[in-house]
Amino acid sequence: MRITMPLAGGLALLAALTACSGPGSQPGDDSPYTGTEIDGAFTLPSITFTDNKGEDYDLKADSEGVTTAVFFGFTNCPDICPTTMADMAQAVDKLDADQRERFKVVFVTADPDRDDPKLLDMWLSSFNPDFTGLTGSIDDTDKAASDLGISVERPEDREGDYQVGHGSQTLVFSPEGESELMWNYGTEPDAIADDLKLLLKEDDAQ
Repeated sequence: MRITMPLAGGLALLAALTACSGPGSQPGDDSPYTGTEIDGAFTLPSITFTDNKGEDYDLKADSEGVTTAVFFGFTNCPDICPTTMADMAQAVDKLDADQRERFKVVFVTADPDRDDPKLLDMWLSSFNPDFTGLTGSIDDTDKAASDLGISVERPEDREGDYQVGHGSQTLVFSPEGESELMWNYGTEPDAIADDLKLLLKEDDAQ
């Protein structure tokens, strides 16, 4: 049984994990998971983006029915984003076919000025062609990030090769859109895969 985290506590925890750097995961003493259990802290918001195939994607409605990992980043990120997507791809490869069918990775760009669907599709395909990339307006992106306790900071002057600060955590949501786990940056693919196998088994039993 995972412990429900009050919303205020969840916000305080996740707001502390910002920018393109972060510590490795810190498992709880009595938890079966490597990731931090955050049951009930967040709910996927119903905000419509454009996915990497150019189609509308409602973050809540189109994630229903499968366990979904959500990460905010940008394709020009020098370290956290490509490392996290590579780790997620390796973890997914460790799942069997049925488990992969019941799990989805969603990458929401925090840099929609530069990350259009075509670029997202090309970038994500280098990790796993089944990963979903989302881009939208600045307002919708920031609303979704705020609803999920993810920090995003952009420079006022977004000309040239600028960087975007963003939370480095990956959040995992149940098939009903409720938060379940959080992985800090640096969580190893084997640990992610083990968490997923246990989580998918538990979600299937509910």
